[in-house]
Amino acid sequence: MSTVPHETVSPQASPTDEPLAKLLFNRPGADIILRSQDCYHFRVPKTSIVNNFPILGEIIQRTLDSPGNANAEANLPVVQLPESGEILHCLLTFVFPVTPLIPSTPEDTMELLSVAQKYQMGSVLTHIRATFAQQNSLPTGLEPALHIYALAQKYGLRPEALQTARTILNYPMTIEDFDNKLDIMSGASLYELWKYHESVRIILVSDLAEFRMSCARGTITGLRCTDLSSSQIPSWLDQYIESIGNTPNLFDYAELNVAMVRHVRDKANEIDCECAFIPSQTIRDLWNALASVVHGSFEKAESALSLVREQEDPEVQINPATSTLEPFDVHHIPDANLIIRSSDLVNFRVHKSVLTMVSPIFRDLLSLPQPSDSETVDGLPVVQLSEGSELLNSLISILYPFRTAIPNSYDKVLYLLAASQKYEMGSVQSSIRAKVKLGEFPVPKGVEAFSAYVIASGKGLIPEMESAARQTLDHPMTFEILGEGLRLFEGWALRDLVDFRRRCGDNLVTCLDSYRVVEPPGPSSVWRGCPENGSRRHFVLPKWLDQLLSQSRNNLKLQKFTDPLVIHSRIRGEYLKSLQTHLRCKFCLDVYVKESTFCTELENKLEQARDKELVRPLDDASI
Repeated sequence: MSTVPHETVSPQASPTDEPLAKLLFNRPGADIILRSQDCYHFRVPKTSIVNNFPILGEIIQRTLDSPGNANAEANLPVVQLPESGEILHCLLTFVFPVTPLIPSTPEDTMELLSVAQKYQMGSVLTHIRATFAQQNSLPTGLEPALHIYALAQKYGLRPEALQTARTILNYPMTIEDFDNKLDIMSGASLYELWKYHESVRIILVSDLAEFRMSCARGTITGLRCTDLSSSQIPSWLDQYIESIGNTPNLFDYAELNVAMVRHVRDKANEIDCECAFIPSQTIRDLWNALASVVHGSFEKAESALSLVREQEDPEVQINPATSTLEPFDVHHIPDANLIIRSSDLVNFRVHKSVLTMVSPIFRDLLSLPQPSDSETVDGLPVVQLSEGSELLNSLISILYPFRTAIPNSYDKVLYLLAASQKYEMGSVQSSIRAKVKLGEFPVPKGVEAFSAYVIASGKGLIPEMESAARQTLDHPMTFEILGEGLRLFEGWALRDLVDFRRRCGDNLVTCLDSYRVVEPPGPSSVWRGCPENGSRRHFVLPKWLDQLLSQSRNNLKLQKFTDPLVIHSRIRGEYLKSLQTHLRCKFCLDVYVKESTFCTELENKLEQARDKELVRPLDDASI
């Protein structure tokens, strides 16, 4: 436990079985002991808590009403609580008239707030927040704000989640900008943040359009400018206000001044423009009116931010009441001597020998002696499994010479693979993968590759994870594309996929750069000699080819996430289009004919550069 100051307790006040080092609180009139999960003791008067905090009071009363209170120490009953000593100590300083203590770390402060919220201690919550605000301020930097936001989501603290979400609006919100910060929070929390950001943006666009049409609520009227917008305010101001709707982080007084300075500089020689002489009070009035609109939009969007609830694994989201699944009939599997039961209570009659033959896990499990009171059905022993009936139906159908129950989605194929991996059914895994390869089982389509990556990485299915990650490169990777799929991601999985994509993009850039080298034995050395380059023709590429390669690599650097990484499949079209602008050059046409494989080799090199990377699987500790 980290050290925090606490009330001095005299040794005489501590009974011999209650060491001084473990006593953090000793109030006059104490008649109960609260004990933390790490065995720190707090001697307090019961009535001060029971009369003011019903939830905690109910816990205390229930303990006191238990027969004998076996935990009684030093003639005082003991109430065991699940919180740590530090958190309980800080909490009690807000309950009793002593100097209030705020934990030293943001993590512990958020936990303290969550405990007060859990016990419905409204006045204490208010007191903690006020004290924290006096001693600290919420962070303004992106990374610490994301950290506090993640903690607020974790502990269900809506005010703190909203405050930090507003702070994060001061920064661009794209995959690239969040980059190495993606593992700070779960994908579900990130999705709520992105949804809030989008809601703010939509509301801002509407509110700011009205603000512009009102001449900035009358703060900018009668101003002469050579470039007025349709709303009769200077175009530079109109454009700046409009830009806030698309990019909320541009709402900054400095950005307003920059926009005005640029305009004044451009119109320096135009005497009809009065923008350089706008009174400072007018600017302040304008900014205050704009701030009122923006903050009002933020408040309207607050309902868009939800606190994250723990997501169910889609694998178990099967409603047995509505399932149309028919398990294997006993007549289809004669002489069954074992029942395996799914998580949704569907029984499957199978043979022990079949399971033990394909699974060392079942072989060991079924070799153990069973208790005499073990459940049986029709005299057959029952083994309870954690998988759902739909999944078990498919799994068992692969073990027997019957028509295979084909999963209806690739996600379910992955869960089937995960189950066979869990039970060490190597031959079953191989069979499933073969069916996927032959097209007998579903494969991921389009952006389904992202959810496939999430499931495969979470279940430790390395081949499927690598394949899905590579398929995601065929699509843009933005918050808009991921959408609700963000909920599936753990932060580390999203971070790894982003890192993988960046490395693939960097490899493509490096490959294109290598083709801009004209010295032998580089692949582009055949292009030396274009007469349009004059005296430098033996030292540089033809301009059309250099421009093609330069533009392609620059686009890649800027659009690794907003565009698919499929340059290898479109480079030929761009190559031929660029060459057509240079048809008058006999030298380049001759090279094109003689070196007909040049573009094919470029395509192959780009594809190899993209596909040589692997997603680096993390160990269990990292996950």
